[in-house]
Amino acid sequence: MKKLTAILCALLLVCFTTAAFAEAPVSNLYKPNTSETLKALIGGKTFEAGITGWESVGEDEDAKFTLSITVYERDRFEPSVIENLAEHDILRFGNGTTMMVMEVIRDEFGAIVKDGFDNSYSFFKAEDGNAYIATTDTENPFYTEIFMVKVPLEKDVSFLDWSDPENLEGPVKLGFDELITLIQEGKDFSPYNTKVTFDENGKLIQFLYSYSPWN
Repeated sequence: MKKLTAILCALLLVCFTTAAFAEAPVSNLYKPNTSETLKALIGGKTFEAGITGWESVGEDEDAKFTLSITVYERDRFEPSVIENLAEHDILRFGNGTTMMVMEVIRDEFGAIVKDGFDNSYSFFKAEDGNAYIATTDTENPFYTEIFMVKVPLEKDVSFLDWSDPENLEGPVKLGFDELITLIQEGKDFSPYNTKVTFDENGKLIQFLYSYSPWN
């Protein structure tokens, strides 16, 4: 009799457990509308950018990632400034670096400017012809930080890897898993090798990672 009672109790427990799972409520996820200010700022645009931070919640397949993306622009100098540089003039770059001009060497491409510490900087006209842009003597460009946004990294993001200097045909199409692995490994995504694209609603839809000598 006791054995029969135990079996009946076990069956009742299974029935109750099954019913509990069957009646489990369905959870819906609701998020606030995308900021109109953010959409106006980044919607439908592509930027030179760097990943300056990331965070996640959840584990494994349920993990959700958020990226801190800093947008940069190349330093641009007025043509009249560079074309009339004189000894002892002072230049300040967007990253806060300053230099005193000690020598200016001009050629058909622009100017090479030297300071008093054997450092030289190259200035050449931008493609639009409306400004001069600068690089160090190792061709490292100067950038100014414009703004930073935090955005979700969705699993349908397109990751294009064109970092192989021997690949001249076009970027290799990868995806979320490869991108998040590189981010977690500390890959240097910086404005000289990274472009990010947002759709019209401000959703991050594409990463383009290109070759650079500083990768």
